[in-house]
Amino acid sequence: MITSNRSTQTFDAAGQPSNVANFVWIVILTLAGVGGSVVISCVTPFVALAVALSGTVRLRVALRAMTAIWLTNQFIGFAFLHFPRTLNTFLWGFAIGAAAMLSTVVASIVVKCAESRTAVRLGLALLFGYAFYEIALLVAALFLGGVETFSPATIAQLGLVNLFWLVGLAVLNELVATLCKTWLGVTPRLLRAS
Repeated sequence: MITSNRSTQTFDAAGQPSNVANFVWIVILTLAGVGGSVVISCVTPFVALAVALSGTVRLRVALRAMTAIWLTNQFIGFAFLHFPRTLNTFLWGFAIGAAAMLSTVVASIVVKCAESRTAVRLGLALLFGYAFYEIALLVAALFLGGVETFSPATIAQLGLVNLFWLVGLAVLNELVATLCKTWLGVTPRLLRAS
């Protein structure tokens, strides 16, 4: 680690994001997940959050952050949105958490391995992450009930929700990187994912 003489920023010699910048970005994404839980009830954009995490932090950190987002979503649902306290509801919660983790892994693989422009990689990560997320939930629905809710219209609508959220998160990421540079230093950049 080196410290710049002109400021109190700490960053590594390669100009990588600091631990503080990564932490702040993860907190922002977690708060976005909370906002999604509150504003649109149980339609938290887990896949958009998975892509945003996968494009900015290491997989292990992304999975920990997704766990925090999922747990926060479940807490809000049961504590404030009055989710029924039934075994089926708890099992659906675990299924959603597992699907969110799977979409994070898939998004991370696509972001890291696809050889194309960043926007294309992020789009592919969203597409594949969303496909695996929906397939995982469909498999859960075969056992827990609710297969009838997987209509093409519903799947498309939720896909669009995740797309809009990802665009919003990319804009938010650029704002944070630009406006907070003086006190965070280098911030993880979603539109420069590698």
